[in-house]
Amino acid sequence: MRIRPASRTDAPAIGTMHAQAWTETYRGLVPDALFAEMSDPALRRAAWARNLVQPLLPEGTFLAEDEHGVAGFVTVCAAREASLGAAGEVAGLYLLRRAQRRGIGTALLRQGAARLLAAGHASAGAWVLDANAPARAFYVATGARPGTSQVGYHGQVAIEETAHVWPDLHALVP
Repeated sequence: MRIRPASRTDAPAIGTMHAQAWTETYRGLVPDALFAEMSDPALRRAAWARNLVQPLLPEGTFLAEDEHGVAGFVTVCAAREASLGAAGEVAGLYLLRRAQRRGIGTALLRQGAARLLAAGHASAGAWVLDANAPARAFYVATGARPGTSQVGYHGQVAIEETAHVWPDLHALVP
């Protein structure tokens, strides 16, 4: 497995992988309208084309690649909401099933933490869908503390989510 910074040319591969990760993870956990949008490869590819042209944080997206292509990614930025309770944000961390439980998520998270530290953010948080027990357990295992809960919105679709916060990112970066 190789981890590297994402570039604009990676948008199609990230979008396809992102849609597949949603298909593998979120069916039945989110309302059908949100699932249909987020698991649509064409919509995810278009979103990533925009995301990599105007990133939330320059050089804030990293990919994990294996012999089959992109197997995961992390994207980090300054916290987009004060309610997160941290300076930085893990805006997305997704892995395909084939890449799970192999240390790849932790490696991506560490890479994102290093980027946030370099940008001057000593703490970070991630909004985690309450229904996604494996993601919540992963974040807690990496040192995040559950924090504020809220109802988040994707368009008109409401989902319950909880902030998971790493108060000191130095603990994540070896």
